[in-house]
Amino acid sequence: MSSQVILPSETIIQRYGSSLAGKTILVTGISSASIAGELAIQLSAAAPRLLILSARAEEKVTPIAEKIKSTTPDVKIRFLEMDLGDMSSIRQAVDTLRDVPKIDHLVCVAGVMVPPYGTTKDGFETQFGVNYLANFLLVKLLLPKVRLAGAESSVIIVASSAARSGKVEFGDVGFTVRLLCTPLVAYAQSNAARVMFVKALAERLGDQGIRTFSIDPGAVQSGLQRHFSSEFQEMVARLSNSGGLVDLDGKPIEFPPWTTKSEGAATIITGMIDPTIQEHNGAFLHNNAVADEELHSHIMDQNNWAKLWELSEQMIHESFAV
Repeated sequence: MSSQVILPSETIIQRYGSSLAGKTILVTGISSASIAGELAIQLSAAAPRLLILSARAEEKVTPIAEKIKSTTPDVKIRFLEMDLGDMSSIRQAVDTLRDVPKIDHLVCVAGVMVPPYGTTKDGFETQFGVNYLANFLLVKLLLPKVRLAGAESSVIIVASSAARSGKVEFGDVGFTVRLLCTPLVAYAQSNAARVMFVKALAERLGDQGIRTFSIDPGAVQSGLQRHFSSEFQEMVARLSNSGGLVDLDGKPIEFPPWTTKSEGAATIITGMIDPTIQEHNGAFLHNNAVADEELHSHIMDQNNWAKLWELSEQMIHESFAV
């Protein structure tokens, strides 16, 4: 794991936040219990023009919006209803943004962690569908607006430390054949896919100037852990006591220490605006720093990036030309 000093969001905003003034920022996964909610509050201090806050229901956004209005009343806030478990909901949400000419920063935070096995409305395994494939479609649909924002724009995908132990089962991403799939295996796969997507996107964007990073925000206590059963916690404890996990290349994976929502949001903001990492576009970030050395060979294989992109296009029944 990265040994970089963990910084709070306020520090990153103080250093580089002036570049966010007057910008339009879209953040998914907003709620009082989420990193996304904390992120929106921190970003508001930098005086963006418009914060588009997305969730499945407006009541999830309301407490965050009220807090922002109480401290930075000049920042405009817009609720965007979107369910990442429903591709038609994503398309409808994007359609409501026709009056928004450009999006400077698209920040995909929403996700689900280790729920019981299930499928989305479109029939995809829940975690692969919500955590990864929904973001693939959302970025495809909104990339033209991000491109119009110019060279300081960004596409940020929040992933997880679980990516380090994950691989994409290209022949069976829905685990319809591998009946021994566990929620943790499916979660790791979805996060490996997130990281690989960002690398493929950066490669295809080339020198267009759009920043794109995947983020490990650290172990943040949030609503993401709502599916943690006692059995799951016991399994994690057993793994920890037995020396933990290793990745696909045999490297040990340490269990991360708990961090605050502000610290988790800080690495997201680093990806959005820190000029010192610009040359590492497409990188996996952890603790405000590039952490590609923590990724295994399956994730770093460019052939796998291309396979995932093609598979994703097939699953959403649309091509994604960058």
